[in-house]
Amino acid sequence: MSFQAIQNSILEKAMREAARLVKEASDEKARRLTEARREASILASRMLEEAKAEAELRYQERLGAIRTDLRRRMLVAREELIEQAWAQAMERLRSYVRTNEYKVRMKELVIDTAKLLDSDEFRVDANPRDLDAIAGFKEEIESTLAANGFRKRLILGRGMDCIGGFELSDPERRVVLDRTYEAKIRKLKPLLRPKLAQLLSGGVPE
Repeated sequence: MSFQAIQNSILEKAMREAARLVKEASDEKARRLTEARREASILASRMLEEAKAEAELRYQERLGAIRTDLRRRMLVAREELIEQAWAQAMERLRSYVRTNEYKVRMKELVIDTAKLLDSDEFRVDANPRDLDAIAGFKEEIESTLAANGFRKRLILGRGMDCIGGFELSDPERRVVLDRTYEAKIRKLKPLLRPKLAQLLSGGVPE
């Protein structure tokens, strides 16, 4: 074989080898690019899911904070409404104790309460306005008690700081029957407050 033929053969082999290497490099490049794109897609999808989860977590935290704050505001507003309603009720009570109806009812309550006391004399303490009213009813109260078999003498006591009602006791105040409105309020307020709160909450218990 001539030198030229050998040279051509070597050159041809070299070109084929170079073409093979170029193809392998191109294939490797394409494979790596495809793999990179696939990994990038997976990573992007994972990052998107993580971002969605993080956003949902922040949303739920924010929503929880809003709900907590809203509930706190509702509770504060309800407490204010309860206090306003109670204040209005007390104002109506203060108006009622200045009526003739109240004076008559108080007289009847003095008579009924005096029957419970085992004493020939009983003392009545009340606010100055009501003491004046009771003083005016003194003879009627004693005669009504006597007619019912209770001979008792009414003693006007001291003036008290109360909205209405009275305290009835023996002369030495060893036994005291508290019929003041303040005593009734102390008993009723804890019972009425949950009911009032339920009404203000649309019928939903506390």
